[in-house]
Amino acid sequence: MLCSTMTNAADLLAAGKIALGHGDWARARSLLSDALELDEAAETLHHLARAVEWAGDYSAAVGYYERAFVAYRALGETRLPALIAGRELSFLHGAVYGNEAVAAGWLARARRLAAESGDCVEAGWVELAEALASGDPAEMRGHAQAAAAIADRFTDADLRFCALGHEGMALVLAGRVSEGMGKLDEAAAAAAGGEVSDYITVGEIYCHMLVCCELTLDVRRAQQWMALATSFGSLSNAPWVSAICRTHYGGVLTAAGRWDDAERELESSIALYDDSYAALRSSAMVRLADLRVRQGRYDEAARLLAGFEFDSYAACPLARLHLVRGEADVARRILWRRLGNAGEHPRQVPELALLVEVEVRAGRLPDARAIGRRLEQIAARTDMPRVGALSEYAAGIICAAADEPEEALGHLETALPQFAMAGLPLEEARTRLAISQLIAASAPDVAVSEARAALRVFDTLAAAADADATAHHLRSLGEPGRAAPRGEGTLTRREKEVLAHIAEGLTNGEIAQRLYISRRTVEHHVSRIFAKLGVDTRAQAAAYVLRQRL
Repeated sequence: MLCSTMTNAADLLAAGKIALGHGDWARARSLLSDALELDEAAETLHHLARAVEWAGDYSAAVGYYERAFVAYRALGETRLPALIAGRELSFLHGAVYGNEAVAAGWLARARRLAAESGDCVEAGWVELAEALASGDPAEMRGHAQAAAAIADRFTDADLRFCALGHEGMALVLAGRVSEGMGKLDEAAAAAAGGEVSDYITVGEIYCHMLVCCELTLDVRRAQQWMALATSFGSLSNAPWVSAICRTHYGGVLTAAGRWDDAERELESSIALYDDSYAALRSSAMVRLADLRVRQGRYDEAARLLAGFEFDSYAACPLARLHLVRGEADVARRILWRRLGNAGEHPRQVPELALLVEVEVRAGRLPDARAIGRRLEQIAARTDMPRVGALSEYAAGIICAAADEPEEALGHLETALPQFAMAGLPLEEARTRLAISQLIAASAPDVAVSEARAALRVFDTLAAAADADATAHHLRSLGEPGRAAPRGEGTLTRREKEVLAHIAEGLTNGEIAQRLYISRRTVEHHVSRIFAKLGVDTRAQAAAYVLRQRL
């Protein structure tokens, strides 16, 4: 039904395009739907697909894009069909439906049509679609540079800065962090400053920035750009931007030891994915599982990972889960499956470092040394602090297992400040524990000091399994594992919130609803609160709150 006073399809199309330019997706959709009733033109279908996509109706957007593709092809067009096939349909079929075969088919179609079209802006966008689908940094950079050259020839700012963001990500993946992040900063600044006009391009640049912040564990940069990305996602009614950015920001915060903040970002991300790119939801789920593994909440982690075992990020938490269960061979198979026969890149370092632990645990020292050498070679080619730290840590535990204490200590002492520089408190504390275990016989006083420093970090993080292992080690040194209750000062912000609701008399289920977290998460917080306060009941916890207020 026509809802506009305009009755001419051309006028409705023109008004719809203006509404799109202003970010008024609802009005654009209404106007373009009216235009479509009068004339099912290819251009109307194309712009209606964009309006519907940005209004959050992704399945409808796919349908309109497919109809626009067919309509353009019926007119003998190749350029716009190439753009739609590569930039829209290939991505949406993968992101919304998780259908990689269909996504690959549309990308192949885009490639062929771009070749038929010759030198044009649309061919540049197909190059970026190829870059996004590539798993090889060198290949990704080649496509990005090809797109940038096309953008320069046609003076297309959107294509130019999007290509710059892709090239920056390719450089980061190759280990050239400073150079890559510099390009991403420039692209994101252009997006924030209004030089980029296309909403999808702005969102894509912000997402690439947060992906690389997670790869490099750059907390400061992630915080600064995250504020702009979240604001943009909210103002433009683009939940997928916030979902993707929060996923990677949650990964950064997890590594940085800000676990309450990480949990909040990841849970928000999961909810946003439910309203947008549902097929990408697994990326937030497996990061939340990784957080649970670090916390020692293994049963929860296993439930979160169920069904998402083949997500690329799932390999490490899933392998560590099997390792703590004593299933080293299963952990080994998971990690080798993830590594495959691909070339060596810095992004493989977490899997390689964990694989060293697995091989050492299984007593396969020659295999562990071979993997350690791969880590050394990657570390020599990159300026990522955590890569060097993980390489040194791996070398340290290999030497310790081979009864080479002096060499082991040298590697671990080198890794310690590197983990601190990289802002990785859990790994830093684990290194202190490894040093303590190594020197327990030769320097017991120093060993106790290192173990106590590690335990303080584990307790602050609420890394329960690591804390318990460290307390056990301290008892083996003749020291008490833990002092008496640590008091309210060690409660995390979320634990303080839960404690306040306990004092109000709320049940775990009611607290879960109030804080928008799961009941299991509340149960975990309550358990930690009781342990920290040295109380056994909710009444005692409530009495504690009352005493503090008095």
